[in-house]
Amino acid sequence: MKIQEKLKILQDNHFEEWLETRQKTEQEESDRQAMFCVCGKLATGLHESGCKKFNNRITKLTVEKLEHLLMNFIK
Repeated sequence: MKIQEKLKILQDNHFEEWLETRQKTEQEESDRQAMFCVCGKLATGLHESGCKKFNNRITKLTVEKLEHLLMNFIK
């Protein structure tokens, strides 16, 4: 199952858990970055909120953390 399919299932069926986990993951990853973002630019809050690479990483990590909620939907 592709990440976009997993993301849709999580958002459709477990939106509250998705949102809480995504916010926590975003804060953890933001704190983990020293001075530079995963894309190589200066890691400011404004940059991170619009950075495609950073946000894709957050989405991937969040889906991985919530993998246990997908067990009922995997064929």
